[in-house]
Amino acid sequence: MTTLALSLILAVLAPDGSFTDDDGNIHEGGIEAIAAKEITTGCNPPANDHFCPDATVTRGQMAAFIARARQMAGSGEDFFKDDAGGVFESSINRIARAGITVGCNPPVNDRFCPDRSMTRGEMAAMLARAFALPASPEDYFLDDNGNIFESAINRIARGGITVGCNPPVNDRFCPNAFITRAQMATFLTRALGLAPNRPPPRSDSLLSVISRESWGALAPRIGEMTPHTIDRLTIHHTGTQTEVTGPGQVRGWQDWHMNGQGWPDLAYHVVVGVDGHIYEGRDPTFRGDTATPYDTTGHFLVVLEGNFEVEQPTAAQLTSLKAVLAWASERYDVAPDTISGHGDHAATLCPGRHLEALVHSGQLAADVQRLIYSGGVDLRWP
Repeated sequence: MTTLALSLILAVLAPDGSFTDDDGNIHEGGIEAIAAKEITTGCNPPANDHFCPDATVTRGQMAAFIARARQMAGSGEDFFKDDAGGVFESSINRIARAGITVGCNPPVNDRFCPDRSMTRGEMAAMLARAFALPASPEDYFLDDNGNIFESAINRIARGGITVGCNPPVNDRFCPNAFITRAQMATFLTRALGLAPNRPPPRSDSLLSVISRESWGALAPRIGEMTPHTIDRLTIHHTGTQTEVTGPGQVRGWQDWHMNGQGWPDLAYHVVVGVDGHIYEGRDPTFRGDTATPYDTTGHFLVVLEGNFEVEQPTAAQLTSLKAVLAWASERYDVAPDTISGHGDHAATLCPGRHLEALVHSGQLAADVQRLIYSGGVDLRWP
């Protein structure tokens, strides 16, 4: 058995729970925590089996979150003229009565703008008032100087409700960015002092690394392979996609690499199929191979099935890719910012423009880093 395990269990990526659309979200623990307190019921009544974690929070929704979180009494007064008959009218009046909001159109402030998306700065102001947080003598972030919400932002930072918006440095707050429902769940969880409630994994959604024995690999020619020390993470694509996927496809690639290219084994350390299945490839303690002129020494090679110059990787592939990269980052003590594509090292279209865009934007590295911070990758040895 090589260094990849038979079972890669992702407690954070494939959980059961109250909602079906937040699996793999790093804020799921917070979402479940506020759901348990009946601060949220979902976003698709009457079923309410969705939370819509990536949707932005509206000011009306924010009012409802806070009113429920603080268990605020009803108000006999109607404070604003633009929420009449709205689903959040009662909550809006409750937080207005408590002094948490004064409106959205100063100096008149006879409107609340319930359908407008909430910024992170506005959120800070409401939470600082709702939880009566004391002033902070410390300035936590670089990007809110002179901002109308700077004081409130520092108050929630001092209260441990926020750490920033640019991990791992976290010297920025992004006050003008809109806040998502998932982020709001985490902020409320911290403000209320609740423990994140991560549900147990769903048995039919566990991600597994399929061992070489299981997919029927040929024995490698160990004597022809070169040992190396991994210091970076590199992504490839196969460049082709057919209706055939699974162990037979991986065996075919290994046969071509060994008997067609003359390499001592499958070129890559990990293969990710279209369906998200993860296949154990070459032992990562040995350098991989490539048909292009770049030295693969130090590279942990992950290949995804498909041609991402013309198509998008599947959601299942991206979930598995992030899991593998997070595992490798921790296993080999390699930072996620070393993630690159084949085309960064040789004149090739690999790994395709759609996958390459995720690499070059920094989004893939950021997602991997968040997964590591969440503690969500648990490599369970057989």
